[in-house]
Amino acid sequence: MLKLTEEVREFAKKPFGRVFSDVRDAVEGREFLVCVGDIVTITTLRAGFKPKIVVFDGRSLRREIESIDEIRSLSKGYRELTAKNPAGCITEDLFECVYEAVRFASKGENVRILVEGEEDLAVMPFVTLLPSGSVILYGQPSEGVVRVDVNDERKVIILRLFESMESYGVTLDKVKRWLNEGDR
Repeated sequence: MLKLTEEVREFAKKPFGRVFSDVRDAVEGREFLVCVGDIVTITTLRAGFKPKIVVFDGRSLRREIESIDEIRSLSKGYRELTAKNPAGCITEDLFECVYEAVRFASKGENVRILVEGEEDLAVMPFVTLLPSGSVILYGQPSEGVVRVDVNDERKVIILRLFESMESYGVTLDKVKRWLNEGDR
């Protein structure tokens, strides 16, 4: 497991991309789209977009909301994966789930990941494992929807942040191995 440090916590407070007030403006076409978070997932699906991957935990601003059934209904036909991930961490389970979701999505399947715990930091492994040109949407409280355009520069930033996190079992070598397997 990788655990937040104060440096990563400060980084995570700021948007890691461009902020939009409307999800329709953030999508801008037919990109390989990933949504992280219940509200952004529901909003994107209700707007008629079909992200390749959605990640949700049944919570918004750390409060339980009744979103799981609606997300499942709106994403009917998606393959569902489940990961355990406590707040402030990125577990090996979440990394593996993200890796599998990207692999399935690359083969044309749509995937939803239900996180038991908290999904907020899932953006980080997605940045490292998605192909460049992919787009991740996530909510920024009181600001809007953040659009992260995945590219090599952003991948390097996230890998450096992983290096600064406290490591319990997940080594950076293992993360890099997943990255290399994803490049095939």
